[in-house]
Amino acid sequence: MKSSFVVISRIVSTRRKIWPVLFSGLLLCPSICHAWDPYPQDPLRVMPALVAPPLSGGGPCPILTEQTQIDLATAVDQALCHNPQSQSAWAGIRAQAMQVGVAESAYLPTISASIQGVRNRARTTTPQYPRLGTDIANTYHVDTATLNWLLYDFGSRAAALDNARLLLQAAQGQYDQALLKIFANTARDYYQAVAAQSALAAAVENEQTAQQTLKAASGRVAGGVSAITDQLQAQTAYTQAMISRIKAEGEQHNALGVLALDMGLPVNQLRKVVALQSTAANLDQVGEAVSVLLGEAQREHPTLKAARLQRDAARARVDQVRAEGRPSINLVARASHNTQPESLGVGLSTTPARSQDRYLGIELNVPIFEGFGRTYKIRNAEAEVDLQEARLADAEQQVARDVWTSHEALRTSGLNVAATAELLRHAEAAFTASQKRYRTGVADIMELMNVQTALATARQQRIQSIADWHTAKYQLASALGKLTPVN
Repeated sequence: MKSSFVVISRIVSTRRKIWPVLFSGLLLCPSICHAWDPYPQDPLRVMPALVAPPLSGGGPCPILTEQTQIDLATAVDQALCHNPQSQSAWAGIRAQAMQVGVAESAYLPTISASIQGVRNRARTTTPQYPRLGTDIANTYHVDTATLNWLLYDFGSRAAALDNARLLLQAAQGQYDQALLKIFANTARDYYQAVAAQSALAAAVENEQTAQQTLKAASGRVAGGVSAITDQLQAQTAYTQAMISRIKAEGEQHNALGVLALDMGLPVNQLRKVVALQSTAANLDQVGEAVSVLLGEAQREHPTLKAARLQRDAARARVDQVRAEGRPSINLVARASHNTQPESLGVGLSTTPARSQDRYLGIELNVPIFEGFGRTYKIRNAEAEVDLQEARLADAEQQVARDVWTSHEALRTSGLNVAATAELLRHAEAAFTASQKRYRTGVADIMELMNVQTALATARQQRIQSIADWHTAKYQLASALGKLTPVN
């Protein structure tokens, strides 16, 4: 753009007609402007300090194939890569980083240039003195360059830069908070999918058990040992088990669809996840006391870090607003070049002339009265500090509440894991014994049906307790501000 106007000014200085040149320059300007980018990507280098999105395994986003086993780490990595919340928070970091660049640019001078090409036509008529009339046509150009550099402003720029940097760190904390939310939601939905998958396997096993009971009852009825009511009751139990299996299939499809959405996949793409381990060997209770965990969360949770940084940024904003009402000192420099012709007098023609203007000075700006606007701006900034203090206190309470409830949920689910292990072992033993008693004619069909129902319930409770324990473990990690489970 500047180069095109330089070409125009040079042509004008040769006293050719300017309007065709200006017209051609305007036609050429769009192509020149597009070819030359006056705005580099990051001249002050505010972006290198940013941290790339963390993944559980590090590196770029993984690519799923048909052979990929969907475990928790894979599900979380996909969610962190593709969830809109993480992308939105990352865009917020980049936007705030640019605000840091804006604040740093206030320490640099500003330079502007103006180039004018003029075609002037002036006609003067004096009826009483015709000889004094003039008809003058001139072509000239005026070139001006101006420099303005703020030298001292009583801390306004420094406070603005502190505010921008603190908000950038707060944006990083908000990004970590978004990752924690994605992590916790994905872990919850993953173990719901795992539990639904295991529940379907248990429902299939219960259906097979009911089918075995139906065969046994049918054999006793055919042999004349039992009444037809035994067969009918066994048939009813088998049908109920079939209905439970169909319901479990629907719940599995629903849970897998929700997990697929978390991972940024089509809702019907997931077919299965890694099976839930039913062993309780590694399902230990959390070792640290809740008071220790609460203290750790108060120190390290990204939500609280971001809230504290936002409070500090609000305080810096108060200093900035106060300093903006104080005097400022600027270095001002200007240089201009003018080829406008000068007239020698009334009725005389103009003669070519060149004029130059140079000056360098110190400018002192002193705000005297702003209509009390500055006072209200300061009070508004102070109120923002109070608001951020209140939000910090609310965040501290919420984090403490989440840690407490997650800790208790983990403790309770750990006890349930041990209890359901005993429950399932006793239910299996009772069903085996009841089957033998029914086949030998010692027990009736009602006893066998009751024991069979108890076994089906024990299987479901066992699966759900293990899934709840895993979910509670990762929910506690999220409440502590971690992307790894608590040991």
